[in-house]
Amino acid sequence: MEDRILRALENKPYKINKLAKKLNVNKDELKKVLKQLLAAEEIYRYYDEYYLVLKGKLEITNDRFGFITPEIDSEEKVEDFYVASENFNGALDGDIVLFFVYKDYGNKYRANVIKVVEHTKLEIIGIISLRQKKTGLVYKICSRDGKETYTLLGDNLKETYNNAIAKADLIYGKNNHITARLSYIIGYKDDPGIEISTIAATYGFPIDFPDEVKDEVAGIPTAVLPEELEKREDFTTLPIITIDGDDSKDFDDAIYVKKLTDNTYTLGVYIADVSHYVTFSSPLDKEAYKRGTSVYLADRVIPMLPRELSNGICSLNEGVNRLVLAIIMQVDAKGRVLDSKITEGVIKSRHRMTYNKVNQILEGNEGLRSEYADIVSMLIEANELHKIIRTKREKEGSLDFDIPEYSFILNPDGSPKQIVTRTRYDAEKLIEDFMILANEEIAKHMTRLDLPFLYRIHDKPDEEKMNNFFAYMGDTSAPKKNKNGLNPKQVQQILKSIEDNPQGQILNQLLLRSMAKAKYSSQNIGHYGLALKNYCHFTSPIRRYPDLIVHRIIKELILHPEHYEKCYRYYASNLEEIGLRTSIRERNAIECEREVNDMLYAWYMESHLKEFHTGVISSITNFGMFVTIEDGIEGLIHIKNLKGLYHFEEKKLQLVGYNHTFSIGETVDIVVIGADRVTKKIDFMLKDDYLEEQKFESSRN
Repeated sequence: MEDRILRALENKPYKINKLAKKLNVNKDELKKVLKQLLAAEEIYRYYDEYYLVLKGKLEITNDRFGFITPEIDSEEKVEDFYVASENFNGALDGDIVLFFVYKDYGNKYRANVIKVVEHTKLEIIGIISLRQKKTGLVYKICSRDGKETYTLLGDNLKETYNNAIAKADLIYGKNNHITARLSYIIGYKDDPGIEISTIAATYGFPIDFPDEVKDEVAGIPTAVLPEELEKREDFTTLPIITIDGDDSKDFDDAIYVKKLTDNTYTLGVYIADVSHYVTFSSPLDKEAYKRGTSVYLADRVIPMLPRELSNGICSLNEGVNRLVLAIIMQVDAKGRVLDSKITEGVIKSRHRMTYNKVNQILEGNEGLRSEYADIVSMLIEANELHKIIRTKREKEGSLDFDIPEYSFILNPDGSPKQIVTRTRYDAEKLIEDFMILANEEIAKHMTRLDLPFLYRIHDKPDEEKMNNFFAYMGDTSAPKKNKNGLNPKQVQQILKSIEDNPQGQILNQLLLRSMAKAKYSSQNIGHYGLALKNYCHFTSPIRRYPDLIVHRIIKELILHPEHYEKCYRYYASNLEEIGLRTSIRERNAIECEREVNDMLYAWYMESHLKEFHTGVISSITNFGMFVTIEDGIEGLIHIKNLKGLYHFEEKKLQLVGYNHTFSIGETVDIVVIGADRVTKKIDFMLKDDYLEEQKFESSRN
């Protein structure tokens, strides 16, 4: 009867008499079941009517109303329910709540909060202020937008913290009385780079490490010990090198290539053996798992591991012994791996090479070829191999969106000085291809052995988004789909078809937005974007926790299976949760980097107001259109700043007006009318509209 009651209440509430009649059941029996469902909080009684209880997240829009998004076990879109402030029932913004839905006098669905299940807002970042009371000094922390103020508790407060920007943990008391406890001081508002530090703290990436982690690090050797070399392969005589960016400080991958007489190649990929130093469930391990990843921001790296490890004993620095987990592959002239071996080893990097130097050597720079004469032939052979591997990947359908990347050069005060374009040449592509091959081969090996494993997976594109893309392109451009949708080769052909299109960059971005997000999982569905059936992350354990887990699995289930059954059970039970957690932290890092860049773009444009630029419409919404100008700077032309009336055509992604229709990819002349680093927003206006407005203002004066 319980299921029948719940199904009946899905569509409307019932009083007990009508519910008994609808279900054709005895009223007394119905009362007993209703009582059980009320106790289980599956239904709710309100003014003699019984309602189905739903669970969802409350987002408060302002002091008058908010919306609740229901939690459902489906990826289908769900309706958000309006809830008036008088029906919040003490719930706060972000809370997970139980609620019921009813119809108001206008026959519209409304929500009413029953109770708070969970407070999701656990922290606040704000400014500390001191207030003198009769009882002594009272410390307050106020959010930067001024909407929230809480009393700080604890004995770790100091008068010098006045006006400091800090992070504090929220403490929920009775009747939603909230106080806070200081977590750590981020800095002060005039500190150089404080804007970036504050954004990083918002996403849970603190600069400093806990004391217990520092204590553990203090006990880790700063050099490889003789006893650690036992039972490891010695690769120290090989001309192994690292290749990274000019400003890199942590080196977790190194390579060695040798072309053999039968036109096959030996490719060695040597990865820092971080798991040797970061042991399971240690304070260091718990902190690394909490962070999940290193974060690369404009002027800094917030590392997953303390610098004593990331830049020291775990980093494959030039000229010193370092422990590695290596995969040695034999690759033929068609890019196929004929054989591979996974082994623990020790290397001594011959040279710390940069992308810039390697590119110049490959281009024939005589000075650098003389300086690095001992590895020139290896670099040439490595470049040959990379092109073979890349050709194979392209034939199989691997996708390369080739979206421009930009970085910032900052002034000493943290303000943006210059925006520069990052360009990928042969050296960058060489390392990328070798690392992908190593990751694929490791995943293949683990799949063959049918062991618990953490894969890097990428699902097929979102069908609705792809349909919108083809609707914009014109339906005739859509290739024929099979029952599983588009395959990677078909998407690759689309990318090639728009290479020479004047709107190519914008179309690339539109197509990229249709792609699913890559993530970590114990369930292997393959990697769509790379067109691979097996893939993992093995090559960056200094900066990614999933890579560290992959190293541990290899060691504990293959290389050193002394506790095989215990380790097997652990990974079989926990890998999916680890994958979910690390995927979330990866998304947090990406969003953090994006927010920092948005802030720096807005800060940069604060000194370029009223400048005229030519840009391209990169996105259109119901509230306006985004225009991208040089250096990847994107601003919004709000619909209120467009002269005339326009309506949004969602399928065609257009703003349609009486005299003109704006489309994605269209070139427009704009003027910068606003920029604010605090809101991280940049506002544009069409040049002609702006000049007309200025002319009108002048005539009035």
